[in-house]
Amino acid sequence: MMNYLVVGMGKTGESTARFLLNRGEKVLGYDDHKKWSDISPNILNHPAFSPLRPIDLSKLNRRKIQECIVSPGVPSYHPILAKCEQERIPIVSEVELACRMLHFPLIGITGSNGKSTTVALIGHILNRAGFSAFVGGNFGTPLIDSISFPTSYQWGVVELSSFQLERIVSARFQVAGILNLSPNHLDRHNTFRDYFFQKRNIFINQKKEDRAIVNFSIPSWHTQLCPMIRSSIIPVTGLGQLQEGFYWKNQKIVERFEGKERKIDCLNWHLPGEHNRENLLFATAVCRVVGVGVDQIEESLSTFQGLSHRIQKVAEINGVVFYDDSKSTTPASTCAAINSLNGPIVLLLGGRSKIKDFSEFTQYLSPAKIKMILLFGEDRELIQKFIPESIPTRLFSNLDEIFSNIRSLVVPGDCVLLSPACTSWDQYANYQERGEHFFRLVYGNS
Repeated sequence: MMNYLVVGMGKTGESTARFLLNRGEKVLGYDDHKKWSDISPNILNHPAFSPLRPIDLSKLNRRKIQECIVSPGVPSYHPILAKCEQERIPIVSEVELACRMLHFPLIGITGSNGKSTTVALIGHILNRAGFSAFVGGNFGTPLIDSISFPTSYQWGVVELSSFQLERIVSARFQVAGILNLSPNHLDRHNTFRDYFFQKRNIFINQKKEDRAIVNFSIPSWHTQLCPMIRSSIIPVTGLGQLQEGFYWKNQKIVERFEGKERKIDCLNWHLPGEHNRENLLFATAVCRVVGVGVDQIEESLSTFQGLSHRIQKVAEINGVVFYDDSKSTTPASTCAAINSLNGPIVLLLGGRSKIKDFSEFTQYLSPAKIKMILLFGEDRELIQKFIPESIPTRLFSNLDEIFSNIRSLVVPGDCVLLSPACTSWDQYANYQERGEHFFRLVYGNS
């Protein structure tokens, strides 16, 4: 029996603790914010589980703790992780722990935006094509849970955040891709370069026979990335054509290798926006690499409905359309949402920002498309500094206050878009809770 320390007792932490306890290990659990009474009773009351109090941190040492498993939400500079490093206690992510025991190959997807949709789409296509696929990771079910499932999976499709990737050692993703990169989580990663290198970790344990799906739309970073990859590179781009790889042309995806072309008809693809076209390109490349037929991909597109809180149409009331894009927690993802919809848009922005510079917004905030911006939450005054003076802007404390005024601000034909460009953590537990609150406000049931 070994002792493990699980830091962060949210969804991932609970799954990790449950897995270790079921294997007969002793587990110490630590969480800064969660009340112990909110933890699952079958964990809290397990004889091999012990809550760790801040006062006990001084007692941590390598003789008592075999390994520390850290959840994605815990920053690398946290005092408990600093103590583990001081005591030379190994620190890994739940993904690293899971990968040691998996018996099926993994498809890993990371990036700044679009990860969840792309992972869900890959899983949808694989399952429609008759493959048995686990779908989860940072989105949905933690990877560690798959070990206990009775299903014999052919593939695991895993969304990976930079936080999960910074704590991997030997985890290998036989097919891996970085969708895109834009400044994100700079409250956790000191520089964009640090963020880039954490994302790059998705490729570090690949072997020559593995596949790396690389976005060739942005030369400034794919030229840095490719020399670091030892596996076979599969180029993908939504801009222009490629001599080899996957690219978009006339509502079709062209697959070109060794001078031969195949075309995949995407007329049944109905998710809006260029960013979703990029997601589709990546998902198609992945599925073709693992053996899904062209006909099977084309058939599956008509049945994919997208995910909640991603530019999701909530309602049309008195000629005003309401969209929930609560998942957008960065300026880049909000810009993608703006590009996906027709104006005039009443844009709801705010929350707790991951960055302090919102200047990339400016070119997308045109009065021709944005009728008004309603700012709310902790960093509303920070964001206001980056809004062009030509766009009417109002500040509110929260969404409730916005909706107490919304009827006087909109007219038939307007589009009200919640796309905050910030995290929800100032007022909500997560983006889902924020989106559900928006939904209730739209329908008049706050």
